[in-house]
Amino acid sequence: MADFDHFDSELDKVLKAAERGMTKAVIKFQGDTQLLTHVDTGTLRRSWTHKVEKNGDNIIGAVGSNVEYAPYEDALHPNISQALEDNIDNYIDTISREIKKALGGDGNG
Repeated sequence: MADFDHFDSELDKVLKAAERGMTKAVIKFQGDTQLLTHVDTGTLRRSWTHKVEKNGDNIIGAVGSNVEYAPYEDALHPNISQALEDNIDNYIDTISREIKKALGGDGNG
């Protein structure tokens, strides 16, 4: 029974670390998106937000805008899609580092 308790404890550490990493990654993603956003009035740039949700063992991070024209602006001047394409490996590394640190590694490998 102790093995299962240890497994549950380690799984809990991994899930919490993944959630921390996802939060850090989407904050960076939001910032990268804002930097790439075409500015006319600044409304769209200010409107970008992020959220992280945990649903069971799934952790979902999202960046979005409630501005109606955001998808059209992204089609004309890629911002959210370009930020993701340019930085996806960095976002994944951010999450991986948090998990490695939680498991006793230094998070730098």
